Amino acid sequence: MTLHSALLDPDTHGTTPLWRVFWLEGVLTSHVFFATIVLSYAHVATSLLAAMLLAFLLYTAWIMRRVWVNAGNTAKPAFGELARYMTVVWALNAVLVSVFMGSTVVNLVARR
Repeated sequence: MTLHSALLDPDTHGTTPLWRVFWLEGVLTSHVFFATIVLSYAHVATSLLAAMLLAFLLYTAWIMRRVWVNAGNTAKPAFGELARYMTVVWALNAVLVSVFMGSTVVNLVARR
């Protein structure tokens, strides 16, 4: 299996239990990640904040794919579909919030 097929092939199926991917790798990790960004917002250099927001967006893309390919690894298929939909909505929110915070960073830099 090539890297391209493992990452982009729509027929790729993961082997990790959905609860682990969704709750531990997704919900818990994203809350810790975003809390770190919010608590650091006024205390770090703008370049570091921009890097943190970019890393958060890359993480968002990664976790969305992880949930998508592991959605079938649950006893109830409806949970897999629900996890997919919830992750897509969460990802859209993460992108919008990151863009909003990023535009604030750009404004701060422009004022200096």
